Amino acid sequence: MKPSPTNLIDSHGPPSRPHHRTRKSTARLLWLLFSFFVVYGTTFPFSFHHRLPFSYLARRIDWTSFSNISDMVQNILLFIPFGFLGYFSLIYKSSWIKKIAIVFLGAGLSTSVEFLQIFSPLRYPALADIIFNTIGTIVGLALGILLKKSVLEFKSHPRSRKFIDAPSAFPAAVFLILVVGGCWEPFNFSLDVGNVWSHIKPLLHHPFTFSLPNDDVFACIQFILATLFVCRVLQEVEWRSIKSPALIGCILMMAFGIFLEGTQCIIQSRMPEVQDALVAMAGTLIGAVIFHFPGFRERPIIWGSAATMGVFASAAVRGLHPFIFTSTPSNFNWIPFLPQYEKTTAAALGEFLANGMVYFPLGFLLGYFFSQSKRIPWIALALSLSMSLLIEVVQGFVVGRYSDITNTIGAILGCALGSLVLTRGWSAYTIYMRQEDDDQV
Repeated sequence: MKPSPTNLIDSHGPPSRPHHRTRKSTARLLWLLFSFFVVYGTTFPFSFHHRLPFSYLARRIDWTSFSNISDMVQNILLFIPFGFLGYFSLIYKSSWIKKIAIVFLGAGLSTSVEFLQIFSPLRYPALADIIFNTIGTIVGLALGILLKKSVLEFKSHPRSRKFIDAPSAFPAAVFLILVVGGCWEPFNFSLDVGNVWSHIKPLLHHPFTFSLPNDDVFACIQFILATLFVCRVLQEVEWRSIKSPALIGCILMMAFGIFLEGTQCIIQSRMPEVQDALVAMAGTLIGAVIFHFPGFRERPIIWGSAATMGVFASAAVRGLHPFIFTSTPSNFNWIPFLPQYEKTTAAALGEFLANGMVYFPLGFLLGYFFSQSKRIPWIALALSLSMSLLIEVVQGFVVGRYSDITNTIGAILGCALGSLVLTRGWSAYTIYMRQEDDDQV
C-alpha cells in the first residue's frame, strides 16, 4: 500500500505574500548586502593615505596588465551575483534600459572600489579589474535571463506542472542548490588542462586515501536533506512509472553526488576523493531511509532537535578540525574579515559563504517544522549565535586555529538567509510558478 502524504513530510508552505513585492524586495535586499560585501571586502582594512598628492597615488594604477588569468576569472566570478541579483531586483518585464543600467551600475561599483584602492597602500587598483568585473555583471545578467527563460519553458509543459505543483518541489530545489554549493565552494574554477590532470593523478594513484572528517558531516547532512525532499517530490508527482520513490531518488542522488565529485577536477582548491563520494552515498542512503519516517508536524520537536544537533555537529567538526588542542588559547579577533583581507576577495567570499551554508539548514528547517510559530526565526538566530560563539571559543584552543567573529557573523547571516528563503522565497516561488502573465525577459 502506498504511504499517504501526511505519513511522511507535510505538504505545507509559508503564507502567501504579494508576488511582486516579495520577489523584488527580497532580491533588492540581497543585492544591497552583496554590494556592501564587495565594498567592504575590496577596501579592507581601510588603511588610506590622506596627505600624499593624488597625482602621486594615481601612479599606482595598473593600466596595462591583463596576463593574470586567475585574477581575471575571480573578478568575473565576483560580480556574477551582482548582475544576477540586479536582474531580479529591477526587471519583471522586458526592458533594455534597465538591463543596460545594471551593467553600468556594476561598472560603477567596480570603478568606485578601484578608486578607493588608489589611496590604500595594501591594495592595487587595475583597469583589468574594472573590465572583468563588468564582464562578470554581464554574465550574471545573462544567467538571470537564461534562468527566467528556462523556467518559462519548463512551466509551459503540462508534464512539468506536476513537478512545479509538488509541495516539496521548492525545498528539494533549495537543498539541491546547497549540495552543489557545498561541492563547488570556494568556486575558484580553472579550465587549465594541466590543473585538471593534477587533480586526477593523485586519485588514480591513491584512490582509497582517507582522512579525519572536516566538511564530511555537513556534506552528509546536505545529501540527507536533498534526498529526503527529492524522494518526496517523486512520490507527489504520482507517475505510474515510479513504483518506489525512495529507490529511484536514492539512485538519482548517488549518481548526482558522484558527478559533482568528478567536477571538482576543475576547482583549484578542491580534490575529487573516494571518501567524499562515499560520504555522499551514505547521506543519500540515510535520506532514503528517513523518507519513510512519520511527518514533521507529528513530531516537530524531535525533528527540530535532530536538525539543531546535526547543524551543531557539522559546524563543530568543521571548526575544530584537526582536533589537536593546546592549553594556551589564541586571541579572539573582533574585527570582521581582518584575517582574510590578504586573500583574494573571491577566496574570502567563498570561505565566508561556506561557513554560512553550514547554518542555512537551521533557519530553513526550524521554520519548516514549526511553520505556525512567529518566534521560530528569532529562536533559530539565537541558536546560531550561541552555537557559533561556543565553537569559536573552543576553536581558540585548537592548534592552527583562531577565534574569529567573522565566522559568527556568517553563521547568523546563513541562518537568517535560511529563514528568509523559507518564507519570502517559497511564497514568491509558489505564486510565480502558478501565474501566467509574466512571460517577458
